[in-house]
Amino acid sequence: MTVHQTAYLSPHRLKICHEDIGNPSRDLSAVRASTSRAFTATELLVVIGLVAILAALLIPAAATAHRAAARASELSAARQVTQAWTAYAIDQQGQLIPGFKHGLPAFEPDGTPIPINSYGGGATIAARWPWRLAPYFAGDMRALYVGDHGEFLSRLGGGDHGEMLYFASLYPSFAMNSTWVGGDSERMGFQPHTLPSGAPHPLARFYISRLAQFTHPQRVSVFVSSRTAATVDGQTLPGYFRVESPWLVQSQWGARYDPDDPVSCGNVRARWGDEAVVATADGAVEGIAIESLRDMRRWADQADTVDFRLTPP
Repeated sequence: MTVHQTAYLSPHRLKICHEDIGNPSRDLSAVRASTSRAFTATELLVVIGLVAILAALLIPAAATAHRAAARASELSAARQVTQAWTAYAIDQQGQLIPGFKHGLPAFEPDGTPIPINSYGGGATIAARWPWRLAPYFAGDMRALYVGDHGEFLSRLGGGDHGEMLYFASLYPSFAMNSTWVGGDSERMGFQPHTLPSGAPHPLARFYISRLAQFTHPQRVSVFVSSRTAATVDGQTLPGYFRVESPWLVQSQWGARYDPDDPVSCGNVRARWGDEAVVATADGAVEGIAIESLRDMRRWADQADTVDFRLTPP
C-alpha cells in the first residue's frame, strides 16, 4: 500500500522520501529549525517595535500618574497644616498663631524649649511659626516638608541639631500669609493701639488676629506653596516660611511669574503647572492658578478690590 501511494509522487518528491528513509540520521526538524529561526528574528523585531510603542505610551502616563499622586500628597499635607493651625487657635481661645513675633515660646520635638543659644538664635527660631505649630503635629515636622523637599529635612536631621532647628523653621514647603493673617512684626504687625498723639493707630488692626474676625474665610489664603532664593548644594530650596501678598502699601509682585525668580510673585511657587496649593481660613485646600492669586481678596479679609492696598496716613 505504501509503495502504491509513493508511485504517484513526483520524482523530486520520491528522491526526498528515499533519502529520508535511507538516512535515518537526517532530521527534517533541521529544515524546520531554519525556518523557525527566521521567523523568530522577524518576530523579535516586531516585539521590539511594540515594546517601544508601549514605552512611548506608558512612560508619559506613569509620569502623569506620579505627578497626580504628588499633587494629591501636597494637598493632603496642606490640609493637615490647616487643621493644626485651627487647633492652635482653638487652644488659644480663638487667637491665631502669629507668623513672626519675638517673645513667644517654641519647643523641640521632645517638648523642651528651644535654647536661646541655638544655631541662628533660639529667639529667631521661636519667632517663626513652624516650631510653635509643631506640637500640633506631635513634634513631627514632616507634614511641613512634602515630596522631594522631605529629603532636605532628612538631611537636616542627620546633621547638626541646632542647624536642623534653624533651617526647619525657615524653609517649610508652605508659607504663611502672615502679613494679613496672624500678624508679622516684620510686616507692620503688632503696632501699638494708639499713636503718640493719643489717636488710634491706623495700622493697629489691619490683619486678622482671631478666628471670629474672618468675614470671608472661604477666600482668604493662610498657607501657600512657597519657595526661596536660598540654595543648598547649588539647588534652590522649594520652600519658605513667609509669603508676600501682591499688594501691601504698593505692588509687591512682578508683571509675570518667573519660575527662576522666587520674589517675582512673593515667594509663591506654582508647583503644579500654573497652580500653587492654597489652604484657606475655612480649612479648604485646592490648587489655584498663580494669576488668580493676584487678586488681593484672596489675601486680605477686608479687601474689596483686586488691587486693594493699605493707605497709611
